[in-house]
Amino acid sequence: MHIATRQYLAAGILFWPFALGQNISATLTSAGIDLLDASHILHFLDIVDAFGHVSLRNPENDSEFLMTFAIAPAQATSQSIVTYEINNATAVGLTFNSSVLGSAVPAGFSERYIHSEIYKKFPDVLAVVHSHTQEILPFANQDSIPLVSEIHTAPAIGSGGAPIFDIRNLPESVLPENQLHDLLVRNEPLGDALANTFCNDSQLVLMRGHGMAVRGSSLREVVFSSFYIKQDATVQLQATLLGGRKKPKALNAREVMDTATTALTLFPRAWPLWVQQADNTGLYTNDLRNGAAPFATGF
Repeated sequence: MHIATRQYLAAGILFWPFALGQNISATLTSAGIDLLDASHILHFLDIVDAFGHVSLRNPENDSEFLMTFAIAPAQATSQSIVTYEINNATAVGLTFNSSVLGSAVPAGFSERYIHSEIYKKFPDVLAVVHSHTQEILPFANQDSIPLVSEIHTAPAIGSGGAPIFDIRNLPESVLPENQLHDLLVRNEPLGDALANTFCNDSQLVLMRGHGMAVRGSSLREVVFSSFYIKQDATVQLQATLLGGRKKPKALNAREVMDTATTALTLFPRAWPLWVQQADNTGLYTNDLRNGAAPFATGF
């Protein structure tokens, strides 16, 4: 029995995957395919592990976003995808099963407010990644050497370097003493504070002791950016150790602008390769792309 099926049974939820009479558009199906591929690719590329998440603004309703409920990205299927309201990150229902609505939806990620508040603040943002990628953490945990765009595939970091969100520095009005101080972005005020940390042309916010948030104009862009931010952090750390330097050798503003334009032409080459590589592992299930009704047996 598939792991997601076991989760539903444990939660007392019994249903046929695509509720009778539910009309799923080609646009929404395509979005679901890309969202599942993004979840699986992020895991395959070692950007997320059992934790972390990716989301997409609903292409049919820009006041909503799609992301999975709280499940490891590698295990996401169509029956993990939830439609959330951007206004308050409340679950509307399972995107691909209209029989599971509202409070019946399995528990979501506690940090879904990272996504909702970024979408709320930036109407042009269509996709968001949050991860705990180890390679970027040294740059999130100190502010003497910033993470900058050093390689031509990482213009998402921006020309001024990556800003750092340090939850410890928030006023008590945003993070009261009687709330958990566990570095997690658990509510709208914390998500809003993080969203306000984005600056200039950077699509990235580092999170002290935690990870990163990346915004983008498409799922394919935000996955591409997340991977090459990780690569850039590795290169910068190695170059710093090799050369004994303290000042990073960053791309200038013109180089960031032009490499960002070039990067737009690279997604079509990288994405199908990553999809194929992930598929070849046999670990991931994109039941929407495969055209199979998920979990149609076993009920």
